[in-house]
Amino acid sequence: MYLRGGFLLLISLLSVSNANTLQGTIDLKRLQTILQENVKSKDIASLYYAVKGLALLNADLPNVCQQIKDFKYDVNNIEQIFQLTNAAVITGCQNSLSPDVLSASGAVLDKPDATIQDLYHAVYSLKAIGRGSVYDKEDALKNLIQLLKKDDSPANYAYVFALCEHMGSLAWTATHAEGVLLAADESDSKALHFEGGLPVTSHLLSTITRTYKNLKKPSPLSEEQRYKFAEYLLSRRSVNTAKGAALLIEAAFALADIEPAPISIAIKGRKYITSEVDTIEFSITDLIGRPVRGLKPDEVVAQSGTRLADDVVVLSKQPLTQKANEATTFVLNLSKIKAQYGLYKIALSAGAKAASVNVAVLGEIQVSSVEVGIGDVDGTTSPKVTTITYPNELKETLQADHLQKVTLKFNVRDKWSKPVLLQQAFVRVGSTSGDSETIFVAEPDNTKAYKVELNVGGIAKHLNYNSGSYSLTIYLGDSAVSNPIAWSVGEVLFNFGKDANAVGAALVSPTGPHRGARAQIAHAFRSPEARPARLVSDVFACACAAPLLLLLLLWARLGINFGNLPLTPSVLVFHLALGGSLGLYGLLWLQLTMFDTMRYLLPLAAITFLSGHRLLRRLVKDKTQSR
Repeated sequence: MYLRGGFLLLISLLSVSNANTLQGTIDLKRLQTILQENVKSKDIASLYYAVKGLALLNADLPNVCQQIKDFKYDVNNIEQIFQLTNAAVITGCQNSLSPDVLSASGAVLDKPDATIQDLYHAVYSLKAIGRGSVYDKEDALKNLIQLLKKDDSPANYAYVFALCEHMGSLAWTATHAEGVLLAADESDSKALHFEGGLPVTSHLLSTITRTYKNLKKPSPLSEEQRYKFAEYLLSRRSVNTAKGAALLIEAAFALADIEPAPISIAIKGRKYITSEVDTIEFSITDLIGRPVRGLKPDEVVAQSGTRLADDVVVLSKQPLTQKANEATTFVLNLSKIKAQYGLYKIALSAGAKAASVNVAVLGEIQVSSVEVGIGDVDGTTSPKVTTITYPNELKETLQADHLQKVTLKFNVRDKWSKPVLLQQAFVRVGSTSGDSETIFVAEPDNTKAYKVELNVGGIAKHLNYNSGSYSLTIYLGDSAVSNPIAWSVGEVLFNFGKDANAVGAALVSPTGPHRGARAQIAHAFRSPEARPARLVSDVFACACAAPLLLLLLLWARLGINFGNLPLTPSVLVFHLALGGSLGLYGLLWLQLTMFDTMRYLLPLAAITFLSGHRLLRRLVKDKTQSR
C-alpha cells in the first residue's frame, strides 16, 4: 500500500509548467467562509474587513447596526474610527454611529504633524459620514507631496493615490503609478510584491487599477508584472484572517479586471489515465476562477503530445471539448494512447496562451513467476532452481552458505503480455526478526528479464554476519504503473561460515560492525611527584630574593641621591609604574597566574617605557644645558 501511495504522490506532482500562465486560482468560497465567521467578531478591525470582503464578493451582508452601536473604541485612534465608519457605510448603519467620530476625524486634519496614513484614515472617515469634501485640492495635494518627500515608501504612495482618487486628482496618480510599480520587490524571479506585504500590495493594485479605469486608460501593468503579482497573491491564498481574506480578494479582483487578465491553466482532478478512464480535465480560468473573457471553446487545443521516454509524438492539434454546464472545464481525450503506458508531455494552448502539461498513462503490470536458484559461487555445479508463481511463496525454507549464491530471475509484462521496463525493481533481504535488512537493485538483461544475484559471502557484511532465516521480497513500481507489486517470495536460511554470529549476538568478527556493550575503560591519572622539603623551598626562595636584599643594603649604606631628580610628572609616573611592575612579580609568587600577570603587566610596561623615555630625554637635556 505504501508503494501505491508513493507513486500516486509522484504523479500528483506532475502539473502545468509555463511562465506566462498561472497554476491555480484564488479560492473565493474558502475566503467567504472566513469572512462570514468574522462578521460577529467583537474586534472592530475584523468586522470591518469581514463586511468589506463580503461586499466585494456581492454576498449578503448581515445586520450589524446594533453591534456597531455597542462597540467600545478609542476616540484618539483614528484607524479604529476609520474602520468603524466604513463598516457602518458598507452595511448601511451610519445612524448607529456616535457624533464623536466626526470630531475625532476633524482633530486629525487640524494637526500640523499628521502623517499621510492618519490623513487618509481621517478623510475617508469623514467621507463615510458624508463630510469628506476637499475644497482646496491644489493645496492639499502640495501638502501630500511634501509629506511624501519625507517618506516615499510604497505604503505612503498607496495612501496618497487613494486620497487623489477621493479629491479627483487622478492625473497625478497616472503620472507616478508606473514609477511606483517599478519599485516592487521580486522574489525568486517569479513573484512581485511591495514592501509591507499583502496590505500595501493590495492597496496599491486596487487604487491604481481603479484610477486608470476611471481615466479610461489601459493599465500601466505589463503582462509580466500582472502574472508576477498574481503569483504573489497565489502564494498568500492560505490566509486565515478576515483582514488577509479581504485584502487578497481586493487585489485579486483588481488584477482579474485588467484586460487581458492573467490566465490559469490547471489540471482538474486526476493527473493520469488508465485503461478504464481515458480523459483528463483542465480548468482554464482567470485569477478568481471566472471564465476567461473572449476565449472561445475551439481555441483550446492540445498542440502536441510527446512520450518522455523516447520523444515520440503521439498526438497533434487535438481540440479539447468544453464540459457541459461548466464553462471553465475542458476535457482532453487520450484514448489513442491509453495502451502505451508512460509519462507524456502535452503542449496545451488556450487562445494566445500556452502551457506544458505532464500527464501519466497508467498501465497494469504482472509477474507470472520467479525462478529462485541456489548454486556455487564459482559455478562448478548447476544451480538448483525453484519456480514460484505469483503471489505464492516458497513451500519450504531454502538454505545457502557462504560458498553459494542465490539468484532470482523474473519477467515483468503489461496487460497485453508485452515485456516492460520499470523505474523501480528491488529485492529486499530482511531478517524475520526485523533487526537487519538490505536492498538490491534488479537489473534487466537484453531480453528485458530482471535478475538479481546474491553472493551469500558478499552480503554477509550488510547483514552484520548474523546467520539465520531471512525473507526475500520483490518490489516493482513505476510512476506510470497503476498496480505496484510487493511480493514476498519466501525465506532462505543463510550460513555465513566462520565469520557467522548467532542472530542477535554481539559480533566478534573484526570486519563487521560491533554490537553490544564493550568492556568499561578505566583510566588512572599519574600520581603527583613528591614535593621537596620545606627547608629546601625556603633556601631557594631566599637565594632568589638575595639580589633584592643586597640592593636594599647598598642603598642603606651609600644613601640615595634625590638631588638630580627632576620634579616632573613623568618622573612620578615612571617610578610608580616601575613599582607596580615589581609589585606584580610579588603577586605572581603569592596568588596570580602567569596569564593574569601578563595581562596586568602589559599596560604597566607600556607606561613605564613611555615615561622612562621622557625622563631620559629630560636628563640628557638638563646635562647638555649645564655644560
